[in-house]
Amino acid sequence: MNQSVYVSLSLIGLVGIVGAGVAVGSGVGMMTMQLAAAEQQEQAKAVAHTPVERKITVSKGFAASAEQ
Repeated sequence: MNQSVYVSLSLIGLVGIVGAGVAVGSGVGMMTMQLAAAEQQEQAKAVAHTPVERKITVSKGFAASAEQ
């Protein structure tokens, strides 16, 4: 009786260790795939070679805007 209890407890422990290993491995795999997908998405973005030039207007206030 005692030997069968020890065998069943050791099998349960072994299955628990294997299950934890699978859980950690799948988590690492999911993080790796997410990182790879983020890198691909970043590379797919269109990047302008020259910055867009914008006209900068200096505001002198409401009263000065009528004089031109």
